[in-house]
Amino acid sequence: MPAPPSWLKTMANQVASLMYDVDMLSPIGCHYFHNSSRNEWEVSLFASNTEIVGGEWDGVLAPSKFCFNILNLGEIFEEVETLYWQALPVDYDDQLGCHISIEGKYQGERVWVRVLAESPEEFGAGRRMQAYEFNLKEIW
Repeated sequence: MPAPPSWLKTMANQVASLMYDVDMLSPIGCHYFHNSSRNEWEVSLFASNTEIVGGEWDGVLAPSKFCFNILNLGEIFEEVETLYWQALPVDYDDQLGCHISIEGKYQGERVWVRVLAESPEEFGAGRRMQAYEFNLKEIW
C-alpha cells in the first residue's frame, strides 16, 4: 500500500490527540483506505492491545482503556456531515465494533474517520507486559 498523503497523517494525529488514557495508553494504530468510488478516505484509529507475558494471564490480549473528547472532534474538520456512536457490533464479523464515526471534510478532502473502542482482531499486540516485572515494551 502506498504511503498516505501527509495531510492524512496530520489529521490522524490530531484525532488521536483526543484519546486520553485511563491507564497507560498503548501505541495507536491507524488503518486507512481510499474509497475511489466515493472519492473518500476511510481512516480507523484504535489503541493497540497489550499482550501479557507470564503468570495466569499469559497470552491474554488486554485492550487499552481510554476516554475520547467527542466535543473537540468536530473542530478538527472544516465541514462535518455526520457524527455518530455505534454502541455494539452490528454483526458477528463486525471488526470495527463499538466506535465513534465522523464524516466530513479535512483540508478539502472527503474523510470518514472512526475511533474504535478496541483494536480489530487482525492487528497484533502493540506492546507486551511482563507480568511479574510490570515491564512494558512497545512493539509497534
